[in-house]
Amino acid sequence: MSFSITYGLLFEVTLLHNYFLNNGVEIFTGMSSADKEKMLQQFNTDAFTTITPTLETNTVLKNYKMVFKKTKTGFRVYIKVKETDEIVPYIKIPVDLNLKFLIKINDYQFENYTNLNFALNQVFLFSNFKPLTEPVTFEYLPKINDNKLISNSFLVSKETTVNLISTLQSSEKQGIFGILSLNLQGDNSSGNIVNNLGKMVSPNFKIHFDNRKTLWKYINRKAATEIETNAAKPLTRSGFVEIDPLTDFTPPQPASSQYPNPSVKSITKINSNYYSEIFI
Repeated sequence: MSFSITYGLLFEVTLLHNYFLNNGVEIFTGMSSADKEKMLQQFNTDAFTTITPTLETNTVLKNYKMVFKKTKTGFRVYIKVKETDEIVPYIKIPVDLNLKFLIKINDYQFENYTNLNFALNQVFLFSNFKPLTEPVTFEYLPKINDNKLISNSFLVSKETTVNLISTLQSSEKQGIFGILSLNLQGDNSSGNIVNNLGKMVSPNFKIHFDNRKTLWKYINRKAATEIETNAAKPLTRSGFVEIDPLTDFTPPQPASSQYPNPSVKSITKINSNYYSEIFI
């Protein structure tokens, strides 16, 4: 006599970041499928973030026969399903069941190359349901085909932040950048993980960060001069952004001049503008 245990995909979360995926001025979403695949082969979320289930969620996963599995682009959650219908969970799960995952940043330069503002007493919330303490303008977690980048709109209020942090164990409360909080059914059907019959929809949610753009300031210490670009330029790990001496500066610079791209290490903020400093 033999038997097998079958697991099905409950949901997936995909993390993308344009700093790693754009190629100079070429945007990842505008690339061909082949070029996208090339960029994704070099991409791994471990380069900038760590995502883990909360301790409470770990217990829930075990109780409902779920498995958390990391991927290069995020993670998947699988669940034991019935042999007779592989989109029906083996254990019936309540539609208001909540799963939380902590997002922590492990690259100290993340803020330099990510197009977000950061606040000490507020976290980013990625969720398919709106907390009572948030306004009607609350931003819901996008799906994989949504053309939406993470913005400061996902930064929730201090009150909401306190409420979220209060649900965590003391050992979990340090260094939290964001919280991913999912109910099996969201406020809108498009955010559902299971339908009204309890069958799995298996959605793929997306957290897509944009790369920061900065004004590039070239500093010549020997000549004691500084020039900066007229417009902000993108910071990317791959590719090269060409600087045109005649059009990128005011006044124009000699046509034969060459200007390197900056690293992400040297960035300063003056008023509302971000500057990359390049010493030449």
